[in-house]
Amino acid sequence: MLSEELVISALKELYDGRPVAFSKIKRKLKADGEELSLVLEKLEKEGKIKKIESGSGKSFELSSSNNGDNKFDLLLKEITEIKDEIKKLQEAVLEKKKLSENYFDEIYNEVKDNLGYAHLKDIRIEMGLTKEEFYSKLKRHIEENYELIAGGEEGFVKKGSVYGIIIKRKR
Repeated sequence: MLSEELVISALKELYDGRPVAFSKIKRKLKADGEELSLVLEKLEKEGKIKKIESGSGKSFELSSSNNGDNKFDLLLKEITEIKDEIKKLQEAVLEKKKLSENYFDEIYNEVKDNLGYAHLKDIRIEMGLTKEEFYSKLKRHIEENYELIAGGEEGFVKKGSVYGIIIKRKR
């Protein structure tokens, strides 16, 4: 025999912001269709769930009074908004990753000290790039426009020394 609590907990588990189809509930509970229908009708009469008729069949959702003023709906809405924000941030990061020598120069101007020296690691981190992307794509630009200075935590390795500090060449 199916209990009302079991059906309600299944509804809560399956609910994703949209009404839950009868077939999904039946599959989840591995229950007899007639028995499940009787329990769902009883819950609907008690006002614990709402039945929603759709073209494809019947679906159910918890009623507002049983769901704590739709706190779950509000939570799902917040999660959806957060997902949208994350997607926008990912797109912004991808735009930022489109390697631009001008962008490198802008970051250099932001991170350089008062003497004009900057660490390649700081520029790479600010650009949000991996070491491989940064050094392979910007090597030519760096070598043509900047003086390389030995030192720093990461950079180009030449003759066994790490050259990870740069200063803009005077033209």
